[in-house]
Order: sequence, then C-alpha cells, then structure tokens
Amino acid sequence: MVEQQFKIAEIEVAKSPTDEKILGIFRFEGATPKKKGTKILVLAEVHSTLYAYERLLDVINATVDQTRLLIIDVEQDPVARFEKLIQRLNEDIAKFLEGEPSPISWSRINIFIMELSQNHICLTGRGRLMNVFLQKQDDGSYRTFDLFGSLEQPVEVDPKKAFASLICGDIKNGDVLIAGSTNLERLRNELRIKERLASLPPVSAALEIKQDLEHRGIPDDFIAVVVACCELEKSNAATQVQPKPIVKKSTDSIVKLYNTEKEAEQHLSPTLGPTQTDGDKMALVKRAARGLFDLAAGAVKKIGQIRYRDVALLSNLRGMHAGHGSMFDDKKTKRRIIIAGACILVVVSIFILWKRNQRLNLEAAAWTTTYEQAADFRNRAESDLIYGNNERAKQEIDNALNLLTGLNVKKSDNKNRVDTLRGEIEKLQERLRKITVLDQVKELVALQGAASGALTAPVLDGNMAYAVDNAAHAIIKIKIDDGTDRRIALPADADPIVSGSASRDSIIFATAKGKLYGLNKSTDVLTPLSFSNNNETFTDLVIYANRAYILDGTNGQVWRASNLGSGFSGAQGYIKASDVSLTDAVGVAIDGGVFVLRPEGSVSRFFSGGQESFALTTIDPPLKAASAIWTEADIEFMAIADPAEKRIVLFNKDGALRAQLKSDKFSAPRDVTSDETGKNLLIVDDARLLFTALP
Repeated sequence: MVEQQFKIAEIEVAKSPTDEKILGIFRFEGATPKKKGTKILVLAEVHSTLYAYERLLDVINATVDQTRLLIIDVEQDPVARFEKLIQRLNEDIAKFLEGEPSPISWSRINIFIMELSQNHICLTGRGRLMNVFLQKQDDGSYRTFDLFGSLEQPVEVDPKKAFASLICGDIKNGDVLIAGSTNLERLRNELRIKERLASLPPVSAALEIKQDLEHRGIPDDFIAVVVACCELEKSNAATQVQPKPIVKKSTDSIVKLYNTEKEAEQHLSPTLGPTQTDGDKMALVKRAARGLFDLAAGAVKKIGQIRYRDVALLSNLRGMHAGHGSMFDDKKTKRRIIIAGACILVVVSIFILWKRNQRLNLEAAAWTTTYEQAADFRNRAESDLIYGNNERAKQEIDNALNLLTGLNVKKSDNKNRVDTLRGEIEKLQERLRKITVLDQVKELVALQGAASGALTAPVLDGNMAYAVDNAAHAIIKIKIDDGTDRRIALPADADPIVSGSASRDSIIFATAKGKLYGLNKSTDVLTPLSFSNNNETFTDLVIYANRAYILDGTNGQVWRASNLGSGFSGAQGYIKASDVSLTDAVGVAIDGGVFVLRPEGSVSRFFSGGQESFALTTIDPPLKAASAIWTEADIEFMAIADPAEKRIVLFNKDGALRAQLKSDKFSAPRDVTSDETGKNLLIVDDARLLFTALP
C-alpha cells in the first residue's frame, strides 16, 4: 500500500469592523515517534459572541485532544475509532449543557469534525459550512462533491447526542478538500476555488485565495482549510547529495506583480508617498541654493580681496579723495554686489516657492486621503446593505457625508469628484430608507367638508371594509370589488367611535368613553355590548383569540376581557411590569404578544404581562408622531401610520425596517389596518378611506 501524507493549508482573512461571530480552525496531530497517526480538524463558525458558545468550543476541543491521546495507539477500524471519539464528545457536551445556565441555540452553530488517516476520511458535524471535495479521476480530471452535505442531520438537536450521525469514506492520492465559513459559498465562482485547487499545490492555492479575498476588501471575516492527500515523499541518499534545483514558486509572479504595483505607485502617485517626493524636491532646492550661495560668497570674497589687498594704496586713495572715496566707485565691484544680491533674492524666492509647493502638496495629499476615506466608507456601506447590516450602513454613510462636507471643492476637478461620490452615497441612502412608492391606491370613501379626525375605526374583513363617520354619526360599510357602500346609523346617544376590530360574527366598535357596539356582519344590526368595567377610557381596540384587548391611554394600561356573546366581562389589567410609561399611548397590536405604540414613535412589546426587550431600528427620517399600529399572529411584519411624514412604515417582528410606503395620494395617513392575510392595507387618510395591495 502506498503511504500517504496530508498537506494542510489554512486561510484566514479578518476584515469585519465588529466581532459578530466566532470563527476557528483547530488542528490535532495524532502521531507518535513510532508511527504516523491521524490528523483531526475541527472547523467552527458560531454566529454569536456570548461566553456560553466560547465555553462550548472549549469543551469540544478539550475532549478531542484528550480522546485522541487515548485512542492513538489503538489498532482498529478507523470508523470504530472515530465512533469512540464522537461518543466521548456527545457525553461531554451533554454534561456541559446540563450545567450551563445560558441557553444554546444550535441554529447559530456550524461545526464539523474530520479525522484524516491512511486512505480514510471520517466526518461528523452540525449546521452548514462551505465545502468542495475534488476527487481525482484516472484520466487526471476531478469530480466535485458536497461532502458535508452528504451528512444526514436531524432537524431537532438531541442535547444528549449533539453529533447524531457520521460518514466515512476513501481519500486517495490527488484528492483535495476545502472547507470554510458559510460566507465563502457565494464567492466560490468569483474566487475560482475549484480551478485553483485542481491546478495548484494546496499551499499556493490557499495563498492565492487569501490574497484575492484581501484584495476585494469585503467587510467580513473568512476562514477556510485546504486538505490535499499526497503520496508520502521517501528520502533517497543519492538524491540528497544532488544539489536541489531551484524551482520557481507558483506565487512568484504574484509577488513580482505586487512589487511592481508598489513601485509604480511611488513614481506615479505623489500623494501616496509625499515623504519621498518632498525629499527629492528638498535635495534639489538645497543643491540650487548651495550653488547660488557659493556664487554670492565668492563675489563678497572678491570684494574683500580688492578692498584690503594693499593697505598703503588704500591710504593713498583716501588721501586723494579726501574721505569721499568708496569701493562702490569701482563698476566691477558694483556689478559683483548686484549679482550677489540678485542671487540671494533668487534663493529666497526659490525657498518661498518650495515651501508653498510643499504646503500645496500636503494639502492635496490630505484632500486625497480624506476623499479616499469617504469612498471607503461608501464601499463598506454598500457591502453592509448587501449583508443586511442596516444600522452599520447608516453610520458609515453618515461618516462619508461628514468627510465630504469638510473637503475644499474650489477646483472644478475636486468638485466633480465630490459631487459624483455624493450622488452614489445618496443612492445608498435611498436603498437604506427602503422607500416603496404605491401606484395602485384606491379611494373608497371621501367625506366632503368633514374635519380631520371625523373618519375613524377602519376594519378590513375579506372583501368588506368598514369605517365610522363621526360627523354623520354613522358606520360606513363598503364592498371593495365594486365600491358600493351602505351607511348604518349609530345610536343617538353614542359617543364618538375611536376604534374597531373584527371578531368571528361581528365588527366591534369602541367609543372614547368606554362603550362597545357590535355590528352583525350578516344582518348589519348594531347592538350595544356590555363591558364589566366602565371606568376606563378607550384609545384602541383589538379582538384576538375571542378576547378584547383595550388600550387605555389615559391610565397607561391594556385591559383584557373575555367574550360572552352579549358583551365582555372579567376585564383585568394585562400589563404587569413596564420600564416605560404607557400614558398617552396611541395604539395596540396583538400577535400572541402585545405591542404598544407611543406617540413619539417607540414600540414596547409585552408577553404574559411582562415587558420584553424590543426596539424599532432607527429610520430616515425618524418616527416622531406615529398614530396607529397593526399586526397579526401569522403576519411577518407590523404597519405603523406616520401622518407627519405622509407614509406607512413596515417593520419586521424583530424591529428591522422592511419598507417605507409612500404615495402621491397620501396627505396624512392617521390609521392603518389589514386582514388575516396581510396582503392589503386599509388606510384612513384625513377624511378619506384608501385601499391598496401590498407590493
């Protein structure tokens, strides 16, 4: 049997500005001095940085390390040996989970364990990691397999058997495996992973893939490991005597290209290397100044030689001119002095010019650096939008705009570059805002001459829409298909209706002073309904699971009462604990939990009366005067009316922005609702009732 060896190369690129996950490749060599043993690899990707997950990885690594030492010398089938390792792993993980107070979410964990031995590879794991297994064929070609995907995994994790299954197969000379973090899956073709693994040695292939990832500058962390099965290289005495030929590495061309790029940058981009360029200029100025100063010094020296060359002659000259003689009487001397002064003036001018050029170059370099930083923030924001990191994308957009605001744009070229980048950033802002323009908005009702607030209590029930015209003291029932409507009079003593909600057989309406009315869907008969406690004031009403949930904004409470057919009884305060005051709250929505909307646009979520951690993501422009909220149990989003910004805002149930709905028909949407399908919206906009399908 041909002896094998495994060549392993790791890839690690850290570009994420924040730590959002735990990535790791852990290698365990199972060899002794007398025999070549197995190699064990643990690949982990955990989408959380909680300490409980770090401890779980510590348990797995410690168990693998201890167990491999116990089974390293055991001569047995590799499958049986690997089964012992997994059995020990499952036992230790079960003990850890029993004593760990923090819950472990297995949906956040992707972890696989491989054992490599002579002609065999054994695998177990949980989750999903990017992997490509290239099996070399007899003709030199490769067949591609999803090795990790072949591992059967149960949907639910058994705490006592975290790793529930394993597979073992052959691995032969020439076979190559790459496995890594899930974010590499979408880059498989762009990184040419298969081509590189099939044509390059494993270390060279790993190096090229890593350099390609670093060059792309994606703001994320990547890990991967390349495993190649090769024939064991045997030593040969004759070969050892021979001088080892020099073989070019497959990456020499890449290194040469990198060095060439660096050299070109130094020559062609002065702003990228101002120190070297300024040094060259300084040396040139010094040489010019030294020459001019030498010339001036020579002239002065010459003048001194003429003046003091012969003392006796100088005395005679003074006597002859009676004290009026001077060295300036000599034209040649005057010319030399003028030349010396001119030289000094030239040197000073050159120095001033050099200082000015140096300042301009520094300013240009600083401008370029700031511009490139803004462009980098823009690129990061675009990548974050792709990955759904909206909060971080918004911060990076703000950083880019702040940098652009401080740039000097007096030069037309600089202004054009800034304007172009600003335009690209504004497009990202539009994507971040997630604005959707509705072009199929249908007007069902328009109250002529009615004041804002006269139309209230929208209810959507299948093909029927309901609303209350408080000015006319009537309920409006509209058939959406053909737009026909019917008006049902309210009792003469009924107070203004503030809210409505659909139950099984009736539409329930609530007044501001705590009265309830039921409108039969079939007969359109309106009946007063009893309510056990009449001391509350009603702000909003939702019928859910045959119970009435009534928001009392005045007292900051949600009352829950059971339906008795003729009314509701047993009203009790639902809110048991809250970190915020619910006084003046404007809306309530139910999906099993209770969402309460406050007028400044914040939402609190409660379950079983206790407050849960919840917050809406910040949007642009922010919510400042929200007026209504709606959702259902089987709907993935919640809708909030924002009349100040003329929009309906949709949020996911985790608080992330889903869409901002706008229309040229919106003037001040004050209330919004839908039915159990969540495919359409019924909107009260001032004194109009609007209907639209969601895109």
